[in-house]
Amino acid sequence: MKTAKMDPLPSVGIVTEIKGTYVTARMFENTNNLTYYRNGVTYRGVGTGEYIGIQRGPYKLVGKVLHEYLEDTQKDSNDQEFSKNRFIREVDISIIGAFRQSKFTFGISIFPQIFSEIVLLSSEESLQILTGNTLVIPFPLCIGKTVPEGLKYSLDWPHIFNTHFAIFGNTGSGKSNTLAKIYSELFNTAAKNNWAITNSKFIFIDFNGEYTGDESLTSIKKTIKLNTSSASKGDKIKLPRSEFWDIEMLSVLFSATQQTQEPFLRTTLNYFNPGESQVTKKEIINYITTAFCQVFQNNVQDPRTLNLLKVILNDLQIKIPESSELSIWLKASWNSKNSTYFSNINIKYKGLFLSFIRQDKKIYFNNMVNKSEFRGLIKKTLNQKDVIVDTDWQPLTLLSVFVHLQMIYKLTYGGAQFDFIVPLLSRIEAKSKMFNKLIEVSNDDSDNLSEQYCTIISLRNVNKDAKATIPLLIARYLYKLQKKSLLGEGEDEITKTTNLVIDEAHNILSVNRNREGDKWRDYRLDVFEEIIKEGRKFGFFLTIASQRPADISATIVSQMHNFIIHRLVNEVDLNMLGNTLNSLDSVSKSAIPSLAPGSAIFTGTSFPLPVMVHIDQLDKRHAPSSDNANLEKLWLPHAPKK
Repeated sequence: MKTAKMDPLPSVGIVTEIKGTYVTARMFENTNNLTYYRNGVTYRGVGTGEYIGIQRGPYKLVGKVLHEYLEDTQKDSNDQEFSKNRFIREVDISIIGAFRQSKFTFGISIFPQIFSEIVLLSSEESLQILTGNTLVIPFPLCIGKTVPEGLKYSLDWPHIFNTHFAIFGNTGSGKSNTLAKIYSELFNTAAKNNWAITNSKFIFIDFNGEYTGDESLTSIKKTIKLNTSSASKGDKIKLPRSEFWDIEMLSVLFSATQQTQEPFLRTTLNYFNPGESQVTKKEIINYITTAFCQVFQNNVQDPRTLNLLKVILNDLQIKIPESSELSIWLKASWNSKNSTYFSNINIKYKGLFLSFIRQDKKIYFNNMVNKSEFRGLIKKTLNQKDVIVDTDWQPLTLLSVFVHLQMIYKLTYGGAQFDFIVPLLSRIEAKSKMFNKLIEVSNDDSDNLSEQYCTIISLRNVNKDAKATIPLLIARYLYKLQKKSLLGEGEDEITKTTNLVIDEAHNILSVNRNREGDKWRDYRLDVFEEIIKEGRKFGFFLTIASQRPADISATIVSQMHNFIIHRLVNEVDLNMLGNTLNSLDSVSKSAIPSLAPGSAIFTGTSFPLPVMVHIDQLDKRHAPSSDNANLEKLWLPHAPKK
């Protein structure tokens, strides 16, 4: 785009030395002000981090000031007297591109010469450099002002929201406000201009519940507040049956060992096949009836199977009546000498399936009775009123039931090493109650993540296990769904996109979590690394925000397209970014530890040059809930209002 013609300012310096793309220039006296004005046009002065022009014929080369210093013309160390005429101001400049016919082009097309004139650049030219000639963006998303120029800065949204980008910054640096500002401007602009934004999904993983306010980000959203507390009831994530009953996911979810536990789990799911249809009460009765027979009627009995059967009945909340003969069987003890079940219960009733009372007054069970009649007794008991009341069994409850049924079968007929499998059973039993509070499995393969284009999933009130697991479940499901939708259409063009936004991403993308097993950590990182590497081609994009970038997988960070970097002071974080980002110049790198709150450096494939922007503060209604505690209000009840 051509800029308006204007009278050029006189030269403010000359080139004195050229070393490839680095230039040394001697500045004149008229360069010390921050800004200059001429014919209504604002020009930036010369200073570290500023852009200046170098005139050569029809070209106006553009360079960035890296360093400035004074040259002592007298060079007399014995004379320490300062005088203005004694010192000459010099600057080091890095050439980044050039203007020709008022259009800016990146890269070296021509070199300056000794004595080439240094000229100031107008604010319009500076903005053209920072935005890569995109001075006019349709429906601009203005998020703040450039630093130090103070120019309004709008995101080139067509080339931002179809990339992976990361927001890094220490606590209090403005990271959360930046994330909220960017997406708030997108959603508000889309609503005002009737965009078809429902062609995309935006899913926010909110670890601290910062975006659950009614008008935070947007008022048109679905908020899912998960809760693992026993005292409170939260929302649930609805997933299709086929997604939940995935052997790979479940084996990693419960840390199943590859040699023994994973094959056992796979065999269990293949036999019961819960992913195909909803489990009915009739099927459950048949399963339990078979388990009773395997426990008490098998020629080779194993006392461990009775405990497994009790776990199954407890999971399903099946209450066998005390008056039933089955209750006596469930209270049986094991005689290891003659491998027989017996009971010390003092009863007068001698049932069809009880053997006889010996002189020791122990009731021994007859395991050689008619099997058909025994099955009939079990089914009759289970079909009685109030024995099985609740048939809306949760998916993790059913998983626990199935693995315990499978273990009874394996112990009865051989083929399983109990000591190796029982840890898996314990983990499933322990975690099933937690996941039942968080996950709902739909019968029609629907989910509740697509009801609005924007969905907030709050993990504020869940425990550590859930915080490690739920984001992985969601990411894996959404990625598979996005790939399926694209491949199902049979077209190369992407017609739908998914943006997964993870605030406090170090909670799920860390490589240094010692509390979890290697298998789980490797699987978790593999899922997100695949999304980072392959997601773009399927229309799946990831936005992450974190205060500790060094904790995040180096593979994930290196594959990010764009970065928004707030203040970082930790040396490890700074070194990681320095080794990863080749788009940052030395001036931008050195500014990171001293960035003001709310200021950030934008860099990456969508930004022609690193640009420092001060992000506008969102108003209270739309801002995330991440403010510091107001101690004046807490400690000084009668403090005057400000």
